[in-house]
Amino acid sequence: MSIAALTAFSGVFALGAIFAIFGSVKLKLQEKLGIDDAKASQLISAMMFSCLVFSIVIGAVTPALGFKVVGLLGFGAGAVCVVLLAMAPSYGAAMLAFLALGFAAMCVNTVGNTLGPMVLFPDNPEKANNLLNVFFGLGSLLTPLIIGNLMGKVGYKATLGIIAALLGIPVLWTVMGTDFPAIEGGFNFGRAAGFLMHPAVLAASAALFCYISLEATLGGFLTTYLTNHKVDGTKANNLLAGFWACLMFARLFTVAVPPEFFPHYVQVLALVAAVSIMMMATAKTAGPAIVAMLVTGFAIGPIFPTIVGVTFGKTGISSEVFGLIFGIGLLGGIFTPRIMGGFSAGGNIRKGMQVLAGLAVLLVVMSAILSYAIPNLPPAQ
Repeated sequence: MSIAALTAFSGVFALGAIFAIFGSVKLKLQEKLGIDDAKASQLISAMMFSCLVFSIVIGAVTPALGFKVVGLLGFGAGAVCVVLLAMAPSYGAAMLAFLALGFAAMCVNTVGNTLGPMVLFPDNPEKANNLLNVFFGLGSLLTPLIIGNLMGKVGYKATLGIIAALLGIPVLWTVMGTDFPAIEGGFNFGRAAGFLMHPAVLAASAALFCYISLEATLGGFLTTYLTNHKVDGTKANNLLAGFWACLMFARLFTVAVPPEFFPHYVQVLALVAAVSIMMMATAKTAGPAIVAMLVTGFAIGPIFPTIVGVTFGKTGISSEVFGLIFGIGLLGGIFTPRIMGGFSAGGNIRKGMQVLAGLAVLLVVMSAILSYAIPNLPPAQ
């Protein structure tokens, strides 16, 4: 395996770990800082806002800096930010740590989701993105497992120190890489503005708004949802890991799905997610709630990479396209957790789940428009 490919896999692993941190430490962080769900939700929204800003910045500077430098910045910054979160003495300090994590996340996201398809399967971006994002699921799975099972034994700070080390380790091989491809032509704001009105970009942006709303909000509030069903904190973190495991295995399974089925895939999965999330909203006891949660993880798992791959099939692989659809999609990660935090703080997390079910239905519609109403590029001769 080339260093560039290894760095791409490491990038999506680190992205998964970063996105899982909030949900994994939420209960302990609330206890430590003395904050309610509404205020806690502002931390994940702040990180997503930072992701939105830096998705534009990193997209613009990557052609000049190169994938290698961007990867080194992301892995290094991620490790430092988690240490800062571990040491944060106040809500303001925790907020700064999450804002800085947004920068790290967008660096590793770029070396994962933009570099990855270029060095793995450039002729099959759907397959490349699903294979890469198995490692997103692995990072998301290990983070709550490590935090949930070690925090009571070695303490909060030492446990986050282990997460920081995992994020920093890829520096060791990234720094040795010499096979990183260049982005031909570089990031062009004029070209990005032209893509903004492309029907595939509009449809994919709306679809990713719905998807990122689901992933960010579920990942951040599942431990709270489970404790409301009388599940203790350690078990809640282990079940959160189970949610991410279902997401990871669904992406691994998708690698074997024939490419001709991809246009139908997201609609089926999003419809299953809508039903299972509504089951979460109505579950009265822990058993049905847990089953519905795990089904939801499996259903939403392949949606993000498949949407990205389907979009690239209609626009070509482009950092501008990815930056646009991901950046607009991140708006869902900014606003929807705040809505859930308000419902949860008021003791009505079920209402928040109903909002998520509605977004899953909208995802069915937007992904259908993307798949069926917009033609693919003609095959390269």
